[in-house]
Amino acid sequence: MKNKPIYVEIPIQATIDEVWCMTQKPKLHEQWDLRFSSITYLPKKSEDDPQSFLYETKLGCCVKVAGWGKSIGTHNKKDGSKTSSLHFGTDQKISPICEGKGYWQYIPTDNGTTFLTQYDYDVRYGLFGRLLDLFFRPIMGWGNSSKL
Repeated sequence: MKNKPIYVEIPIQATIDEVWCMTQKPKLHEQWDLRFSSITYLPKKSEDDPQSFLYETKLGCCVKVAGWGKSIGTHNKKDGSKTSSLHFGTDQKISPICEGKGYWQYIPTDNGTTFLTQYDYDVRYGLFGRLLDLFFRPIMGWGNSSKL
């Protein structure tokens, strides 16, 4: 049995450009997304290449999870909305997450921006990992939008 993807939708009283900046610039992203303690962009060989990055999440007691990610596409629509997709994962066995994909969407509204995200990931540890994910997955959704 596979769990449902994580879906978060929140209205934000800010322009799309402001929300885009808060989500796409690592130092600003770290300030609101509780899932990450640090995000570091890696150099690109050309401007057209996907943006690769490394991330860390401090869990306390000198324990941290480090992983990788790649912004694999951006789409700007004529109506002003934007979409950014990504691929992410970690090889660290301490993380229940193995690898995943998702997107962020930014939709203009009269009062600002509707920010929504949907993503899913594969878990480690078979049945035990899937059971653990029943508790872990809601925390991931909450951490994605708790301070934005």
